[in-house]
Order: sequence, then structure tokens, then C-alpha cells
Amino acid sequence: MTSRVNRDSEPYERNTIASRAQDLVANDPHAANIVDSMGVSVVGTGLRPQSRPNWKLLGWSEDQAEEFQTQAEWAFSIWEQEADAAGQLPFWAIQFLSIQSLVVNGEFLRIPVMMDDPSRTFSLALQCVNPLRMYTPSDLTNDSTIRDGVSLGQFGKPSSYWIANPDNAYTSYSLPSGSFAQVPAWVGHRPGVFHSFIKKDDEQVRGISLLAPGMKFFRDLNDYLDFELVGAIVAASFPVFIETPNADDATRSLNGDTVAAGELTRHQDVAAGTMIYGNSGEKPHVLESNRPGNTFPEFVERILRGIGVTVGMPYEVVAKDFSKTNYSSARAALMEAWRVFGFYQKWLVDRFCQKVWEMVLEEAWLRGMITLPSGSPDWYDARYAYTRASWIPPERDDVDPLKTARANQINRESGNVTLAKIAARQGLDVDSFIEQLARENRKLKAAGLLPDEPPTPEEKKAKADAADALIEETETEENQPEENQTEETTNA
Repeated sequence: MTSRVNRDSEPYERNTIASRAQDLVANDPHAANIVDSMGVSVVGTGLRPQSRPNWKLLGWSEDQAEEFQTQAEWAFSIWEQEADAAGQLPFWAIQFLSIQSLVVNGEFLRIPVMMDDPSRTFSLALQCVNPLRMYTPSDLTNDSTIRDGVSLGQFGKPSSYWIANPDNAYTSYSLPSGSFAQVPAWVGHRPGVFHSFIKKDDEQVRGISLLAPGMKFFRDLNDYLDFELVGAIVAASFPVFIETPNADDATRSLNGDTVAAGELTRHQDVAAGTMIYGNSGEKPHVLESNRPGNTFPEFVERILRGIGVTVGMPYEVVAKDFSKTNYSSARAALMEAWRVFGFYQKWLVDRFCQKVWEMVLEEAWLRGMITLPSGSPDWYDARYAYTRASWIPPERDDVDPLKTARANQINRESGNVTLAKIAARQGLDVDSFIEQLARENRKLKAAGLLPDEPPTPEEKKAKADAADALIEETETEENQPEENQTEETTNA
């Protein structure tokens, strides 16, 4: 297959971008904040599966489907705690690390391995590998079927991956193929490697850091802030200059360097509060510091907005600054951010989480942890029906919980939204939510704290009107012009 991309320069460019991105995250606070915000908002404490077998296709009753769901979710909850081959991370932490690797390196690399360890319930585990270890061996650079460490088959489908694994643990681009592990992309119907990235080009084989488009802005802003800080420190450390008839006595103890002409040039490292003695007739030249200028805040804000655009995040999230927002603008900013986070959640589920779920359930069935109802089809004949699932993202915080609760109530009563969707927005499993709610209602009713009769339509309407009035009052206060708010605060 002929590629449009230069296969010789492609690895160098991608590796350079990844190295610069890692340097940014290590030294730039805004870049580090973007990486952490992506990880916390997309994954948080983990995307959690809800088993949803296609029970109609399988010929089950609803009760049989619920029994299967309970077994499947219980088995997966056991595996989650031993998901890491190194024994350090639960599955939700591997998800978090994968998103961070995506932002910084543009991709993540996870290898499923089968471990023979009697202390484990499952053999399946995930080995987390730095994607920078994947590249083409030096003796295979002329092989046209290998691009940047990925062996490609027909139609550009990956067939295997070359991962550097030298005996001395020292990687370099001069390593031959004997120092690499060639890992197959698939082992039967099971993935042999989880290598995933956001594909933005038709012939793209490796991922590019999400920070790449804004790297110049990151670096220039970081340097600018550094220089402004140094300038402020110098201005704040201005020494005292004292004029004397003869400065030799006062400067005799200072360091001196002899220049070519034989003259002595005295110099001194000036610290805050230093007193400098000058000869008679010498006058100090004082440079007044007007830094930062009046437009400094606006300039920094504009640069941060540009940085946010490159990663699809609003300024408020990039800078963690909501000081200039009211309810409407804050909600608009967070909605835009959640659209981006939702995209990455869907991508992570389809490219990683769902495939892991299928592998775990397959092993659980083979180990007898999942019992199929009598008359069910063979697992491999209907494995997609058995392993269908929905994934619950982390709870989404609300700008105004009262308005959100009122909107959920209206949508629920009008049939425009399901209880499952409302529960998922709060990071809850709808079945567990209903069971807990029923359990609490039974206890409240037994204690005489819950009325036997449901509220009448008139009572419901009165409560809804009171909630609407409170929402309208709150919104009026939050959306009044900023100068009015300042004036009222001053008068108070």
C-alpha cells in the first residue's frame, strides 16, 4: 500500500511532538491542568458498565435477564480490582491513565496478558506500556509493510506491533528486531493489543498529541509570564545607591575581574536591600517598572482562550476562572466542555472499555461464574447478545441543581426522558437506584413518615409553582449586569 505520509520523517516528527508535550505537562501549569481536567472529567472514578443482554434475541424472560446481569456485573467488579498486570491499578485508574496518555502522547497502548497466578480470580490482566516504546526496528526500516512500529496488512489493517524490549532496558532507534517483541494485533477473535488514538487523517497509523496545535502558545505564554515575574522581582529588589567622595574603601571587599586593558571592573550580585556606593559625581540610572501593563490580564486571557480552542475546551475550564460568568454563561461554557468530554467518553468505551468487558465476561463464563439459562445458544454463537452493555460516565455536576431537578421532573412527567438517563447523568445505576429508593420508601412508610396516599394534582402543581418562582428569583439575581452587582455591593 502506498502512503501519502513520508514514512521516514513520520516517526521523528511524532516523537518530537510527544517529547515536547511531556515537557509542557511537566513545566507548564496550564498544560498540566488541561491533562488533569480531561482525565477527571472524561473518566473521573471510572466509566462503569451496566449489563444489557439482548434477552429477547436470546429467548429469555426479564427475570432471567436480570439474573444474568447480576452475575455479569459481579464478575466484572471482581476483575476490576486485579485488572493491572503490575498489580498497582484498578480498572478505573487504567482508564484515567489512558486518557492522560491520549492527551500527551496522542495514543495509548495496553496489552492483554493471561497470568498464571493462583492468587488471582481471573487470568486476564492489562499491561500498561508507554507508546514511545513502539517503533520500527533498525534492521526493518526498509520493510514497506511496517510504518512507525506497526505492521500493516491488507487495506492498512494493523497485523502486529513492534515494541522495544531490550535486555538492558535501554531503548534507542538503533535496536535490531531481536530486541523487540512483535505482538499480534488479534489472537483469534480477541484483541492482542489495545492501541487507540483519535484518527484525524485517512492514512494515519499513530496518534498525535492533542496539545500539538497549541504548543507555541503554551511555550510563549509560559516564557512571557516568567519574564514578567522576573521583572517584578527586579523592580521589588531595587537597592539603595549612596554617593561618596571615594568609593574605594566601600568597594574594596567586592569581587573584581581584570580586563584586557588592565582596569579593574567591580561587580556585585545585588540582593533585596543592598547598599551600593558610588564615586562622587556618579548618579544612578533608575528604570521605572511599568510591568505588567494595563492590558496584561486581557492579553493573558486571550492567549488562554486560543489555547482552549486547540483542545476544544472553554477558557473557564482551561484557566479554572469563573469570576466573570453568570449562570447562563457558566452553563454554556460547561455544556460546550461536556460535549467534548462526551465525545472522548464514547471513544474510550468503543475502542477500549467494551472490548475489555467482552473478554472478562468470556473468561467468567468459561470459569463457571456465569450460568446461562437452559436452552440458551452457545456463547460464541451469540457473544455480542450476551456482552451488550451500556456504560455510565462519572457524575456531572450542575451549575444550579434546583433548575436541573425541576427540568428532570418536567421531562420525566412528560415522558421526554427515561429514569435510566437521569440516573446515568448522576453516575448511578438505574437498577440499584430503584432498589435503594424502594427500600427507603418501605422503611419510611413503616415508620409512619411516608403518606399512604400520593399527592393530589393540585398539591403537585403548588409545589411546582413554588419551585418555578424560586428559580426565576435566583436567575434574576444571577443574570443582573456586573456593574449593578458592584454598585449594590458598594452601597451595602
